[in-house]
Amino acid sequence: MVLRWLWRGLLALIAVAALVVGVALWRFAHFAPADPAIAPDAAAQALFIDDYAGARQAFLAQGDALAARFERVERFAIPVASAQATGLFVDALYVPAQRQPKHLLIISSGVHGVEGPAGSAVTRLFMQEFMGEAALADTGVLLLHALNPYGFAKQRRFTEQNIDLNRNAAQTGALYLTDNAGYPLVDALINPTTPASLGAVQHRLFLPRAVGMIAQHGMGPLRQAVLQGQYAFPRGIYYGGGALAPQLEALAPRLQGILNAYPLSMSIDLHTGYGARGQLHVFLNPPDDARQRQGLEAVFSGHPIDWGSGKDFYTVTGDVTAWIGSLRQHGLHLPAVFEYGTLDSQTTLGAIKSLHITVLENQGAQWGYASPSDQTRIQRDYREMFNPSSPAWRTKVITDSRALLAQVMGRLPALQP
Repeated sequence: MVLRWLWRGLLALIAVAALVVGVALWRFAHFAPADPAIAPDAAAQALFIDDYAGARQAFLAQGDALAARFERVERFAIPVASAQATGLFVDALYVPAQRQPKHLLIISSGVHGVEGPAGSAVTRLFMQEFMGEAALADTGVLLLHALNPYGFAKQRRFTEQNIDLNRNAAQTGALYLTDNAGYPLVDALINPTTPASLGAVQHRLFLPRAVGMIAQHGMGPLRQAVLQGQYAFPRGIYYGGGALAPQLEALAPRLQGILNAYPLSMSIDLHTGYGARGQLHVFLNPPDDARQRQGLEAVFSGHPIDWGSGKDFYTVTGDVTAWIGSLRQHGLHLPAVFEYGTLDSQTTLGAIKSLHITVLENQGAQWGYASPSDQTRIQRDYREMFNPSSPAWRTKVITDSRALLAQVMGRLPALQP
């Protein structure tokens, strides 16, 4: 009798465990954070142009209008060679301070190519609404459009060489010798070497495999290991390359000349993907210079700042904003990132889902897809993670950007170098 009850109890526990696992797998497969509670606005949505060529044409057209209004405007295009696409350029528009060069604002977009539509939309919003005569009297503006045009055109985060530009930017070769000690621990999970298949056991069980690693190593260390950047696995995700990308190398001397004409500069790099859906995160690596921290806190006072040292975030090596600042020979530089969240990746489930989508897309890019249907679904999920088609999300990006850019343009001129 006792054995019978023990056996029934064991079966009940197994059934409950199976139910819990089944519910978790279902939630993971159907994970979709709610859109922000905002009425869609047609004008805001119209700023989003999903294809690279169309976004570039719109940026250049607005640049024509600004060049006709202001003096000494400089425009240049850095060609990006490609074996798979044509007509790829990093485009720049520089409107110098019209009276006295005191402050410089740099806005860059498309460092991660698939994030380019939102970055381009916010850049053109800035061109339309914030580049007036009074604003540019003592403040110069440099706009860098589509730093990774290949990724924008092909809807990939990475370059044609699988390089993450935001893990690649450095003045010396020391970066490319960096050892991400935690990355090999997760390599088997995040870099499979077979054609991508949604039905493969490794992907059906991705959630429990990831949870097992979290239980063993902790969420913080694993997040840092995956997202920090790595320089040893060229076909793996978050690969930073072995040398500075050609477009950044060509851009550097241009940046140096402009930066050093101002005693104080600020760069805002526009990104999507990480964080709470519909929220504009101001995401910063903790600065070594106390003046930087004070300046950033003064500009963004009243808006939450997600320092890279926080428990839900991470630091990176080779990021573009810090690299821009390193090109200064004197003065003060304030590096900032605007990150428009899409998949609630600050939560455990959202973080694992985001990672899984990234893993599948990179697996397909590196090793092919098991079927056309796998390719269609994986690439669709990847685009939606970085460039949601949701009208509410796109409206929220523009609405929040307008408010925070107004704050930046109002407070930056008050800072002392």
